[in-house]
Amino acid sequence: MGQRTLLRGLTLAVAAVLPMVGPTAVQAAQSAATAVAVCGHTSAQPTLQRGSTGDPAVVEAQCELSLATKPSRYTPIGADGSFGPATETRVKEFQRCAGLGVDGVLGPQTWAALNTWAAEPHTCATQGTSSTAQTTLCGHTDTRPTLKRGAKGIEVKEVQCRLNLAMEAFHYPPLTIDGDFGGGTESRVIELQHCANLSADGTVGPNTWAKLVDWSSRNTYCTPPRPAGYPIDGLDTAKYQHPGGAPIDWKAVRASGVEFATVKATRGLNVTDDYLTADLQGARAAGLAVAPYHFYTGTAADTGAAQADRFIAAVRATGYTGQRAGDLPPIFDLERMDDGSGRCPTYGTVGDAKVWLDRVEAAFGRVPIIYTQKSFLDDCLGSTTAFARYPLQLADYRQSITQPPVPNGSTTWAMWQYTDAAIVPGIQAPATGDVFNGTQADLDRLANR
Repeated sequence: MGQRTLLRGLTLAVAAVLPMVGPTAVQAAQSAATAVAVCGHTSAQPTLQRGSTGDPAVVEAQCELSLATKPSRYTPIGADGSFGPATETRVKEFQRCAGLGVDGVLGPQTWAALNTWAAEPHTCATQGTSSTAQTTLCGHTDTRPTLKRGAKGIEVKEVQCRLNLAMEAFHYPPLTIDGDFGGGTESRVIELQHCANLSADGTVGPNTWAKLVDWSSRNTYCTPPRPAGYPIDGLDTAKYQHPGGAPIDWKAVRASGVEFATVKATRGLNVTDDYLTADLQGARAAGLAVAPYHFYTGTAADTGAAQADRFIAAVRATGYTGQRAGDLPPIFDLERMDDGSGRCPTYGTVGDAKVWLDRVEAAFGRVPIIYTQKSFLDDCLGSTTAFARYPLQLADYRQSITQPPVPNGSTTWAMWQYTDAAIVPGIQAPATGDVFNGTQADLDRLANR
């Protein structure tokens, strides 16, 4: 939902970057078929061991080891080009994480796994321990010039590498370390500046350098700020939160403090989510307040009734009635097309949406919640006020706002989906995170409790 087309439509892209625990050496080798200079030093990957020195490959390896292990809370090691005891220890720790033979030697299988883990966030089965922060970290340069969009060179590589170490990898997919300060790097600098309460101008000046050096060199991260003033957490799930068929541990989700969940039920006329029953029933059994949602597609005219009928049948089959303790109202996901185009639904109309809403309200005796965004209603449905009576789940990922803007005719919102990259215990992929606009008693009333 939200900034994805709104946002639910692009969860697949987010879920492509997933935490993994201990892939086998074969899997690692298959996913890194060619040597890659992840840190931008060299793609040469000779066998290295304790005592190796003066080879750019040592610097590349040390930098990649830091990128590969920091998501598991290992403090980065110094990329100084000298393969000493600290580097050997980190190689062994990485080999254990990746399910490789532990000998402290960087051979072909270790290099292959290292390339994969350094370029994509993975986690070890065990967490590292904090140790002394290093001054020379990425191995490009220790100079700290002011940098902005358009800059190129080794100083930019140092910034990009340190950004990858400073920003929580499962929320912020790693940048390519190419020495080109483009729009992606500028956006990431702005995100760091928001985290650090600095002036968010996208320029790496003295204050930004200081925070970047500090956070990248020790066991800490920038994570997206959670909206203040809304203590009740929720999340949204679909098949993308089940990488490789992995189940969600809903008891762990509940134990982490999550109070409510919205679970994808259906899309359009012909899609029922693979995990609808498991997730709706599992979340409810774990004590969460739960709502099923339908993704409306306006790819043909006047399909609201048929889409509603499919949704009603699918969620009734799971046991959902809308009237049981823990049942939140059904949710109507009204947003841009989920084909990556960002277009308005071709045949989407206020009237067709109302047909769905009326039919589902009659079926369950609950006024549905509408998931949408003010900008969508403005751009695609003429700033309509026709949905003013419905509770709203609004999607807006901007960190610069304290609450989402409400559509014309509405005065408040019920849920705010503020991120598409929430990391929640019990789920092996990022999920969209929400907060509830109210007290626990308010949520309980909405959930028939």
